[in-house]
Amino acid sequence: MVRSTKLVASALAVLLTVLVSGCASSSPEGGESAASGDGGLTTISYIDAGSACLCSYPRLQAEAQGYFAQQGIEIDNKTSIFNANQLIQAVAQGQADIALTGGTAPLASAAAGKLVKVVAVLGAPAPEQITLNNQTLEKLAQKGVTPESPYQEKLAALKGLKIASAATGSTTDLLFRQILTLGGLKPDSDVTIQPFSDAAAGTAAVKQGASDGLAGFPSQTTGPEADGWGKVFIDIVKDAPEAANIPYIVVAVNPDFLKNQPDAVTKFLKAMTQARDDAKDFSQEHSDALHQKFFASTSDAAWKTGIEAILPVFTGSIVPTQELADNLIKVYNIGKPDPVSVPFEELYDTELVKALPDA
Repeated sequence: MVRSTKLVASALAVLLTVLVSGCASSSPEGGESAASGDGGLTTISYIDAGSACLCSYPRLQAEAQGYFAQQGIEIDNKTSIFNANQLIQAVAQGQADIALTGGTAPLASAAAGKLVKVVAVLGAPAPEQITLNNQTLEKLAQKGVTPESPYQEKLAALKGLKIASAATGSTTDLLFRQILTLGGLKPDSDVTIQPFSDAAAGTAAVKQGASDGLAGFPSQTTGPEADGWGKVFIDIVKDAPEAANIPYIVVAVNPDFLKNQPDAVTKFLKAMTQARDDAKDFSQEHSDALHQKFFASTSDAAWKTGIEAILPVFTGSIVPTQELADNLIKVYNIGKPDPVSVPFEELYDTELVKALPDA
């Protein structure tokens, strides 16, 4: 199991070297890549899922409001990858200094023998939703099951369906598998999980009927209802909150960069707390600025439902906790013949974030 995981990690590292070629890091471990750019700003090599996903809200909000510049840093955004495990490999291999990524990804990296340091939890719980297209909703309604039905009935109704998801092993995929398992379904046989490396492709498959629904997060999951072709069928935070209480989005840092550039990491975390504070009191001005800068092609209705659905998970403390870490390991180990066990202090470094006021 560990040997095969290491082979996967090596393959991903080669892929990421191509994807993020031209990275400015002057150290193969990524420990010295922060440098002073124009205007004396410290440059951080960075990577996340991109502006197509509201899971990147903290970074997007910090950019839209100029918080990075206020803190004396600039983000050199190398590329966007809709795969948490590949994002983590970029950080572990020194191709990026910092990443925002799904909570389970650092555990996958640890299992492959490549540790990163998680310095903050930006979002929790995980607001995963399962959205079905109208055709599938109509078929289930004829059987007496609707989005308003009891949770267990809705879960049982997923049997036999084709559900689009993010890549196998991603936070989206692992949490969906846990939801199915806890509900008595077999993820590998009762439901056909269709992995997509691109969010737009997965959404298109559901809209066109190649998939019955999708497992994901707002606004990918809320947009279909706003645009008239689907609806959220299961909302895990509302329907089964105990299954959703895991880190959703975390800040992962290359260990050498953390050791050599703690001030740059602290500045990054300060910008993240500013974005967190905005989420607590999100004004119309905030909404308009973020919508226009990064989601201009998203309809007003889809934007409104998406941002309203996802903001609550970004309003809490950004300090990692043992409880969240323990819950995450349980999700990650579902169905694994060789469970992973990573001590909290080995994967998480809370020194910098705990030093921030009101983190």
